[in-house]
This record gives sequence, C-alpha cells and structure tokens, in this order.
Amino acid sequence: MPDLMAHRGNSALAPENTLAAFAKALEGSPDWIELDVHPTADGEIVVMHDAKVDRTTDGTGALADKTLAEIKKLDAGSWFGADFAGERVPTLAEVVELVGKRTRLNVEIKQSPPGLDVPGAVVEILRQGGILQASMISSFDRGAVLAVREHTDEVALALIASKGAALASAIENRLNWFNVGHWDTYPALVSRGHEAGLRVTIWTMDDPGQWDKFAAMGVDAICTNCPHLMPRGNSRRRP
Repeated sequence: MPDLMAHRGNSALAPENTLAAFAKALEGSPDWIELDVHPTADGEIVVMHDAKVDRTTDGTGALADKTLAEIKKLDAGSWFGADFAGERVPTLAEVVELVGKRTRLNVEIKQSPPGLDVPGAVVEILRQGGILQASMISSFDRGAVLAVREHTDEVALALIASKGAALASAIENRLNWFNVGHWDTYPALVSRGHEAGLRVTIWTMDDPGQWDKFAAMGVDAICTNCPHLMPRGNSRRRP
C-alpha cells in the first residue's frame, strides 16, 4: 500500500499551506504532509506555494519583497471561506511545532535566491524540531536539492518533475526519491526507479478510483489534495 501524502495539508477542506490545513490533515493520520517554502525579504522561511501573495491572501505583490512582519498581517484564509478568516501564513518553524513527530514532512523549496541559503535554513529548522532524519526535502530545482548535501546527509532528497524522463537526473545524482506527475507515471518507470534504489511519489492525484491502479504499479507514495477520500493503509515506510 502506498504512503498517503497530504498536498499542502488537507487543501480540500482548509486553505492550503496554513496551520488549519495541516491540522485538518493530521486528523486523518497521513504518512506525509507536503508543503512549500519561500524566503521572506528578511530571510525567514514561510509556507506558501506561489511567489506572489495575491492568490491565497488579501495582499498583493511578491512574497520575497515582504518582511515576515508584513506577511503575518495578511489574511490567508478568507479566500477559502469565512470560517477561516484571519488565518495567517505560517513559518516553517510553526508547522514543525504543530506537526511534531505525528507524521513526516515533505518540504518543497520553491525559491532559493542567490546569496540566501534557503536549503541550509530548512535543514536547520527541521533539525531544531528533531525531525530532520524523518523528513524529505524536495524541489523542481535540482541545484536546491543538491545544496542540501552541503549541510547534511541525514535527510531524504527528492527531485520533483512533471515528466518521467527526469528520473535519469534523480538516479545520476543519487537521490532518495523521485516525485513525478501522476499523468506520466507508468509501471516501467516505477520499476526503473526501484532498481536504482529510489522511491517514487506521484502528484497530485485526487481520484480515489485511481488509487489501486497506482498501487499496483508499486508507487511508494501518493500525494493528494483530498487525503480524507483516499483508501488508507498501515504502511509507515521511513526514508
């Protein structure tokens, strides 16, 4: 049975990448919670998917141009529903404190600007939270993933890709996981990854009726916006 990974928390029932979404995900005891991180103008690591705050807050503009104090003033919940009005953009440290060791985190680095060591900051936050060895750090940016190795060899590393062809890069760079779009996942790809010692996550798969198909392929984790709708298993693999 594949691991169940909650994409941006339970983003079907609460505003994505907020403490409310992570708390909602924890109610279903997923194997993983996936989240996205960006640096602020003053170097803090906050949890948000987009490079701009417009879509998921009541603010406008580039996240990287705002300080943590400015970001903390934004409402990150009202766009989703009135019940979430006043929900704030969390820091990665706040998410680590909330989740603790109840499940594992897959931290996707969205941006790592030159001159700012985002991979190192993420590693330190996970280490201080006592969950580094149980976590995964991932990115579409291969350089950001490889930069983690300058700080630690204790955390699982994953390359994210929309196409299966990128598996070759994950293998070449001796990564632990390959996180690929479900639309380009097929049995031979999963087998090739496993033969090279990688585990395979598919994203973002929201159709419960497709769970068994991907499970039969041998994928190691299924990342979904609706973890509460997916079949559950007892697998608790460790990176």
